[in-house]
Amino acid sequence: MHIGIIGGGLMGVTLAYYLAQAGEQVTILEQGASLGGLNGELSFDDGLEVARYQHAILPNDQAVRALCSELHIEKELIMKDAYSGFVHHGKVYALSNISDFLSFPPLSMLDRVRLGRTIMQARRRDWYGLDQIPVQKWLENAGGKTVFSLIWQPLLEAKFDGEYAHIPATYIWAWINRMTSIRRLPQLKGQIGYLRRGHFSLIQALADAFVKQGGTIKYQVRVREIDISGGQLQQVRTPTGAMQFDAVVAAVATPVFAHMIPGADTNYLNQLSQSRYLGLICPVVVLNRPLTTYWTLNLTDPTSPFSTIIETVHPEHDGNYIVYLPKYTSPDNDWMGVPDETIREAWLTHLAQLFPDFREEQIQHFAVSRSRYVEPVYTTHASTRTLGIQTPYRGLFLANTAQVYPELPTSEAAVVHAQAVAQQVRESLGSR
Repeated sequence: MHIGIIGGGLMGVTLAYYLAQAGEQVTILEQGASLGGLNGELSFDDGLEVARYQHAILPNDQAVRALCSELHIEKELIMKDAYSGFVHHGKVYALSNISDFLSFPPLSMLDRVRLGRTIMQARRRDWYGLDQIPVQKWLENAGGKTVFSLIWQPLLEAKFDGEYAHIPATYIWAWINRMTSIRRLPQLKGQIGYLRRGHFSLIQALADAFVKQGGTIKYQVRVREIDISGGQLQQVRTPTGAMQFDAVVAAVATPVFAHMIPGADTNYLNQLSQSRYLGLICPVVVLNRPLTTYWTLNLTDPTSPFSTIIETVHPEHDGNYIVYLPKYTSPDNDWMGVPDETIREAWLTHLAQLFPDFREEQIQHFAVSRSRYVEPVYTTHASTRTLGIQTPYRGLFLANTAQVYPELPTSEAAVVHAQAVAQQVRESLGSR
């Protein structure tokens, strides 16, 4: 059996690795000149390389850590204390341990108790009932309107580009459970990790192992159409010709997949069209001195062009501090077409307002990354609309993070899902 995988991001490459490991003949079709997608890297003129986007690995991300060990790159994993905080009304408040939590000034003691109760409720219950409840309703019921307006509302506004009315409470359930899982009593201290060369080192290690197992990678192959006439996979069409496979797995975002199958049944295309995504604009700034002492700072200011500040020390080049300033937005937001220089001016102006000692002379490098389809957006009752791995067409499969609901679309979720997809594809093809 010859299996084609469209897309060379983390999902596609991990899936290809597992299928090849099981003895399947696999070819990856990547439209770019390199693998990685959201897990790619940026290279500057002086040779400095940084991750395009920051991807955290938590202590309990067992699948990712096991994969790193299997690929012999576990020594590249760096674990650091997870100092975090909030920027509220222009002031930074630490929120890294139980002492910070109990003395968090923006909230009264009663509201701190309510916030703690919200977190405990999220950790103690299952997600099934939350699938039916809008996130605002559940948060207000659990913690009160003051806590919602001061803490949760600004974060939701920033995360979902102001459109969170129909987001299910499962989102905050997943977010709270993931973020609090890194902290342990009594002090609620925790750690967050990342790979020394970013997630691209994982992509590269997977690709090397995949090729060693007999796999093939074809670069700069743009899939124009997947022919599914007669109710089954026929061929993959590209600008340079047609390609034949016994099965194809599209490891791409749902809207991208929908454009690849214009001959699909109207009902299935309508189902695919209901899948929404968040886009991401993320400047990365390399500084010659640290901006803060925090790993992450969440901003509650709705006027800020970015919602979070993520900072790490470059693990291979002393004196370089990498700052990510992400803004999640709708894929068709006007910001997607704004020139890099305009983004630079807007982002750095606000950064200087937050940190008066910041100077542009500290900047060693500045780059802007944009991606239209980064994270799936779910609405209430999403569990009844999750897309299946097997499409209605024999031999054609779909694999992306929109299928990991109610979990967050993290690297851990992608690796776990790739394992499940590999198993289902092989079972559908009758492989043993």
